[in-house]
Amino acid sequence: MHTARSLLFAASLSLAAAPVLAQGGPDELWDMTMRMEIAGMPAQAVNQSVCMKKGETQPDKMSQDKNCKVTEQRKVGNTFNWKIVCTGRDAMTGEGQMTRSGNTMNGRMRMQGKSGGESMDMTMVYTGKLAGGCTAGEQQKQQQAQAQAMVDRSNAQLAQACREAMDKYVTMMFDGEQALCKAQKPEFCAHVTKTTQAMRTPAGYRKSAKAADWEQVGKVCKVSIASVRADACKSALGGRDWPFVADYCPAEARKIAAEHCAGRDYTVAMSSEYKAICGRYASPGSGERPAAAAPAKPASAPTAADAVKSGVKEGANQLRKLFGR
Repeated sequence: MHTARSLLFAASLSLAAAPVLAQGGPDELWDMTMRMEIAGMPAQAVNQSVCMKKGETQPDKMSQDKNCKVTEQRKVGNTFNWKIVCTGRDAMTGEGQMTRSGNTMNGRMRMQGKSGGESMDMTMVYTGKLAGGCTAGEQQKQQQAQAQAMVDRSNAQLAQACREAMDKYVTMMFDGEQALCKAQKPEFCAHVTKTTQAMRTPAGYRKSAKAADWEQVGKVCKVSIASVRADACKSALGGRDWPFVADYCPAEARKIAAEHCAGRDYTVAMSSEYKAICGRYASPGSGERPAAAAPAKPASAPTAADAVKSGVKEGANQLRKLFGR
């Protein structure tokens, strides 16, 4: 469940952003633990320090996401209950409650709906202990500063990952609704177009031939690799670059082999200017071998470090929602 993992990653980031403040102030500092439970994934607990108005059982603003609205709030005794509705692409509904008993607090919230096109059922269980005094406004400023710093670092990591993917022509990073670098696809395809334009000569084609799976890259960016190769082959024929023809131009190479290699003494054929073609297509007992070089292997899937980066973008977005950035 890609989206569920991203939500867990984002929640971990947001909770880590809460600073531990020095004691003192008119409000209450609570040491809170949140355990997130998502079907099909192991539960994970994270800690945070939360500053709330004295006597309250919930932060001043439960959500700063413009697509989410608290539709019902009620307090019965020392228990606070609420319902929340999130509309838009990731429509969800949720309800929760928090109960305060002296210097302890316990609660849970359940969210259900869709996220990233996937069904989601997530429960968050909270436990808390009063740790001392604080100033709510000051904590919010520190939280926002830390959150912005994390967003900046996340964006820098993502930008670096996109630059590396562009240099290595990793199409999976740019193509598709969930691609991490989807916004940079026009820039990626402009880079592809520039590279393939240079590949219309034998020298340019040789330089980049093994850099990518060009058929896949061309498909993503709507560039005809067959046309690129045809131009390079035409230039190679004009320049009598027979090694290039032998390696990358099978139709032309077969024709030349039939005219200049077939039926000739092997030693004579290999002494001619067409030896690269004769050696590939007319070796005694070897039979005809494919002329085009094998395509480069597609870029490998992201490593474990890349997997961390894969949560960066969605984590940053969740942080912006949490802190209203």
